[in-house]
Amino acid sequence: MPMPPSRDGYRTRWFLWSLGVLLLATAGGIVIVASGGFEDPSTAEQARQALQPTRHTVIYQVTSPGSTSALITYRADGVNNDKGVDNAKLPWKKEVVITAGPGAAVAQVMAAGGKAGSVSCSIRVDGRIVDRQTANGQFTDVSCSSVVQPGAG
Repeated sequence: MPMPPSRDGYRTRWFLWSLGVLLLATAGGIVIVASGGFEDPSTAEQARQALQPTRHTVIYQVTSPGSTSALITYRADGVNNDKGVDNAKLPWKKEVVITAGPGAAVAQVMAAGGKAGSVSCSIRVDGRIVDRQTANGQFTDVSCSSVVQPGAG
């Protein structure tokens, strides 16, 4: 009389399939954890908002022991609109509003010191000093600049 088929082969295949599924699930979990897990919706929203155009108040200042600067040049819009002031009375101050986003904007001011012996500049963005420089010597130039990121402020 013939013997019934053995169930040992079935058990071996079942065990191997179960082990494979378990290893695949473990590997998937490791990948998720290593990549930072599932994205938190609030984090995703913060990232989107960080790229939205943001308005910033920029204050440029130039000071010197002398009473005038031969030329002051400043970035008026944060991108490429430079303005110049000839024979500016010192101390000089200019407030502009720039928009940063989706890329960064640039705040920049440059001044020629003339015969005064030194000239200084500073930039404030949203009330915080982001750059301050001083150049010494007659007929020297000074430059201050800062990158303004979207969403900051």
